[in-house]
Amino acid sequence: MKIGLVERLPGKSNDVGKDQMGGYGINTQVGNSIFARILTITKKRKRRIPFLILGYLTSILQNNGHEVIIINGNEPQEVDLIIIPTTIVDCKNELKFAKRIKKERKKTKIGLIGPFAGVKPDYYEGCYDFIVSGEPENVFFSITDKKIPEGYIVSKPVKDLDSLPFPDWDKFQVNKFSYKPILTKKPMLPILTSRGCVYKCDYCAYPVYYKTYRKRSPENVISEIKYIKKKYNAKSSIFRDPLFTCDRKRAKKIAELIIKEQLNNDFEWACETRLDLIDEKTIDFFYEAGLRGFNVGIESIEPEILKNADRIPINIAHQNKMIEYCHKKGINIAAFYVLGLEKDTEESIKKTISYAKKLNTLVAQFHINTPLPGTPLFEKLKNDIYEKDWEKFTFFNPVFKHKNLSNKKLLELKEKAWVSYYFRFKYFIKHYKTILS
Repeated sequence: MKIGLVERLPGKSNDVGKDQMGGYGINTQVGNSIFARILTITKKRKRRIPFLILGYLTSILQNNGHEVIIINGNEPQEVDLIIIPTTIVDCKNELKFAKRIKKERKKTKIGLIGPFAGVKPDYYEGCYDFIVSGEPENVFFSITDKKIPEGYIVSKPVKDLDSLPFPDWDKFQVNKFSYKPILTKKPMLPILTSRGCVYKCDYCAYPVYYKTYRKRSPENVISEIKYIKKKYNAKSSIFRDPLFTCDRKRAKKIAELIIKEQLNNDFEWACETRLDLIDEKTIDFFYEAGLRGFNVGIESIEPEILKNADRIPINIAHQNKMIEYCHKKGINIAAFYVLGLEKDTEESIKKTISYAKKLNTLVAQFHINTPLPGTPLFEKLKNDIYEKDWEKFTFFNPVFKHKNLSNKKLLELKEKAWVSYYFRFKYFIKHYKTILS
């Protein structure tokens, strides 16, 4: 069977990071001023991360004898089945494309994957043959010429992650993938060493898709690093786990094997973690193994505001110490902040912005608190959500009535956070070499 996997929709499509925010996607919109527009353009151009799930599905389908076609902005060939990864930030274009295929190609089946279609199947009513809710691999293992799924399918999480084949990137534009400015070496390919998270922050999208926490063996991860280095000449990788150091013993074993196998000689990597799950000794060891970047969630300076969002606060002194130590080691930090948490006020947000400037990390991202369908926050705020246009759920727009902040004020604070952070002397002096490289 010939199967088309949609990496990028044909024709005009929103310039969005579809494989971010747990698969819901993100659409950077800093603001309307000239400086805000510069930041929006820069942010969208710097990073290009592939859909990890498309790499996995390519491997699974080809191993089962199917011919796989990647649809990357081009009009799709005649295929038997088209798979569309759905997002919240580009759902209108996805719906339009699915409708057109249904109308013009009567024999072509359409399958939808991704968290948004999983929680809002009615949005795509009449435009699909099947929707997979949850991780789709188990469903795709069973697809044959005579057996194509039908209807709404709840796919069980993959229990043994080591049993999955490595993602196949042969048909993708590998040399265009980038994780700048955190990682500078290319080619860059992502690796997922675990799925799910043990924490329960009410705004987080990852549990909607990945459900439970599971992990690959260190040996299996090392095998994939060897695979992408040999087959694609990969020079760097972002470990896309929501929490790489959740199992610190396993994370250290991965670093140990990278060193033992001498994979760190021409290979760098970054990962996402909580700062209370690392210390100086761990940072030193990871650095020796090739770590050059951390993604960390700071969210807010106010512990009580974090607790209200079911996020466990991190000791501020330890947080400061870890970021300062990483800077001394030459490790790049991307820090993430959420503006407009339920208990936020104008004063608390301004404190968070000031704190971000004090940390002075290479990357600082300021997102507006967004209740995504399927998350606990959505259920908590559903009576206060006024926005009916799903594509406005970009993490840059207010979508619910905040008790302490008007929409106008929240947008002003968001733009102020971005512009005042990046357009300042102390930021340029600290990071100009990386910025200009």
